[in-house]
Amino acid sequence: MMEHIEFADLMELAELISERLENPITIEDMNHHVVAYSTHGDMTDPVRIQTIMKRKVPEAVLVRFWKAGVIQALMHSDEPVRVPAMKDVGLDNRAAISIRRGQEVLGYIWVQEAVRPIKDADLDILRRAARLAMPRMIHRKDRHSKNEEKRREFFWQLLSRGSTSRREMEEQASRLQLQLPPIMVCLVFEARCSEETWGNVQKELEYLLSNLNEFFPFRYLPLWTFDQKQLVVLGGMDRKTKGQEEQASVQFIAQLHNRLDQRFGGEKMMIAGYGEPVEDVIHVSRSYQQALEVIHLKKAMPQEVGAIAGYQELGVYRLFPQIKRWNEQMDYSNRKLERLVAYDLENQTNLVETLEVFLDCGGKTHRITEILHIHPNTLTYRLKRISEVGNVNVNDLNDQMTLFLDIKLRKYQS
Repeated sequence: MMEHIEFADLMELAELISERLENPITIEDMNHHVVAYSTHGDMTDPVRIQTIMKRKVPEAVLVRFWKAGVIQALMHSDEPVRVPAMKDVGLDNRAAISIRRGQEVLGYIWVQEAVRPIKDADLDILRRAARLAMPRMIHRKDRHSKNEEKRREFFWQLLSRGSTSRREMEEQASRLQLQLPPIMVCLVFEARCSEETWGNVQKELEYLLSNLNEFFPFRYLPLWTFDQKQLVVLGGMDRKTKGQEEQASVQFIAQLHNRLDQRFGGEKMMIAGYGEPVEDVIHVSRSYQQALEVIHLKKAMPQEVGAIAGYQELGVYRLFPQIKRWNEQMDYSNRKLERLVAYDLENQTNLVETLEVFLDCGGKTHRITEILHIHPNTLTYRLKRISEVGNVNVNDLNDQMTLFLDIKLRKYQS
């Protein structure tokens, strides 16, 4: 019986399972990296050969598994799953089972139907083998988790500029066997869903970032971490692709959105922003702060910058943090705008809204009346009241620019 056998390591366990099932066996971790495998003859299929050679399941095969519901079935059940052949990706019939500790998936055992058909009795052997593999996989995962924790700590040092020494940062990266790319971009994603849904989204993101890196446009994804309901990612490029950072960031965001939409459906579950690319490790924190500012602005002013993702695209809005500080230092307030706000509150009118739309539309009457759903004569009357109440010259460029900034700053500060 499988429960009573002894084995030195997971490689020996793979051989023992293979002997009983008379078919090739592969044991993978939770991220589909090969942990152990049995010997095989000439009957093995191309997917198994690629998996062993690259020490990881090919990305195209993983995508097919997801689309076919194979990965979902393995993640949510401790029962064996039969996988029919997928000849377009070089896959013969298989069966697989997850190695679990309660609800936690530690890895998978795969058997290829190469020598003889997989029988129902073989599935019981797989169940027993998964129980035998669990303690070894727990030990392996614990070691991996400690290393990942060290990497996360290092990433937060980069993001917060915890160390002022470039040499110290580079030495830490070397000790952690991290390859910091020549060009780096920080991206921040913030969830727009409930805490319960976020838990499932977080698991999905962890899986995607651990397994599907080659599908993303960045050459490197060396570091990523979670901060409450935010995902922070460091994307990297080679110098030969310098200038393509914006395109890569936009594609990365789109692919992540698409994969979450496929998994959960509905509207986009996260808002995203990215900072400027940097070439020096000590400037990673700057790119991170820029990405956070994009997120802040998107939440405060969705109508104005909701479609923007890159810091460079913010235009005048990127000046808002500094303008806000200047205004506070100088105890500045726009008296004209204050009079209009007070008048609206007292008389239940909407002069400030009208002025904002007027400025947004560059004074184009047709567009303004269309947005506000009013007659042109009504617009003329409101503009007259704006001039009288606020002492505003709506045709003066200085008044226009100042009021535009201060109206938008009210949203930013709220």
